[in-house]
Amino acid sequence: MKELAVVETVKNGGVFALNPSDFEGRRMTINEVVAILSAFDAFWQYQGDPCAQKPHALLKSGKHSNGFIMTKSALEYPKLCMIFAHEMLKVIEKRIFPDAMPKIGFVACSAYSALNLGYSLALIIGEKYNIPVRHVIVEKDDKGNPTIIRGGIDAQLQGLIINELMTTGGGSTWETRDAVLKSNSQNSPPYVMTPAFVLIHRSADWLLSDQTKVEAVFHFDIKNFTLEECPYCKAGSEAIKPKVGDNWKKLTA
Repeated sequence: MKELAVVETVKNGGVFALNPSDFEGRRMTINEVVAILSAFDAFWQYQGDPCAQKPHALLKSGKHSNGFIMTKSALEYPKLCMIFAHEMLKVIEKRIFPDAMPKIGFVACSAYSALNLGYSLALIIGEKYNIPVRHVIVEKDDKGNPTIIRGGIDAQLQGLIINELMTTGGGSTWETRDAVLKSNSQNSPPYVMTPAFVLIHRSADWLLSDQTKVEAVFHFDIKNFTLEECPYCKAGSEAIKPKVGDNWKKLTA
């Protein structure tokens, strides 16, 4: 299916009519992924010049931003996870040597939004290459950071780090990789393939905190600012947390 047909299908309420085969032989485009996310009211980007009449986003990190993406809204649906997992696999197969693909033994991702995506990716890799692939869940600790892997990971395994969204190089993508490398305590860790793969990249960082490269399926030119440098604050725009109260409606109005 061509891009225009996909976008029109989604806009006409047919997002669940899509299948991975609709993107066979090509990559899903930015316009298509925006249409899909917008169908779930999950995509916002500041339009026009900074002004006092329109608010902007205040992130968990304390930084301000001119865009916000709530991937969870779409990834709650297994069918869409399968579509996005197939798109991610296309990127992975271009970056991982063909003879190394059958050696993938696990796909690790952090809780919670990336869980369905990680499960779907492990499933389709296992089916395509006829190999057993473990889905490793990195649970969050008391501080909300993905650091906990129950039972460790066999040191003989090789695997991938994936995430559904990356905002900074020191965020959950890096924390997931770090947790995997520490999963066996003092014993040898499993081998983590590089780069790390993310579905949505809305960052200026293309390296994690440990200098691991990142490969994205979709990149958005969304910028983050400190309070002092934020051009939206300087224009009188209010910074609000997108997920609090009715703030999302205020942003997307």
